[in-house]
Amino acid sequence: MPSNTYWDNRYNNNDIGWDIGKVSNPIKYWLDSQIDRSKKILIPGAGSGFEAGYAYAAGFKNVYYLDFSTVAAKKFKTQFPDFPPNQILANDYFNLSNFNDFFDVIIEQTFFCAISPNKRVLYINKAYELLEKNGKIVGLLFNVNFNEESPPFGGSKEDYELLFKTKFNILKLEACYNSVSPRLNNELWISLQKP
Repeated sequence: MPSNTYWDNRYNNNDIGWDIGKVSNPIKYWLDSQIDRSKKILIPGAGSGFEAGYAYAAGFKNVYYLDFSTVAAKKFKTQFPDFPPNQILANDYFNLSNFNDFFDVIIEQTFFCAISPNKRVLYINKAYELLEKNGKIVGLLFNVNFNEESPPFGGSKEDYELLFKTKFNILKLEACYNSVSPRLNNELWISLQKP
């Protein structure tokens, strides 16, 4: 997996082609449809943090921003000054610990594709560790294979089923109907539940 220096450089050079400049449609729709706004939510690899900023403004006061890049975290703080500083985590997802309680939801938005495929089992194990019983991973995965040299790393529905069913009940893993136009027909919506 690339270092935090690698990601800092990408943000410093505005080399962030995955950034759509707003909260993604499917995640916005999911957030808007939730009745319980007290859920404790983690957004790893949050980058510019549009999902975290939107969630907080929509009443999810227990949402946590997490990114490996300190440059991204600083930009997020500047763009969303009302977001609680103690809920902005500039840290490595794989080293995340010391929480008083677990998360109810992990929102997946371009983080899974940023980590090396050989770390995907570690991602799943860490999500399982961080989530409350019946907690969920919800969000988006790319349903397309990219290069194998550097992020983004893609995959297929079949790949993801094999990986996630080892720890999670797959509630949804289906073509996403409301992706942004550049990603149309290339994303899957996921809802995975920890037993």
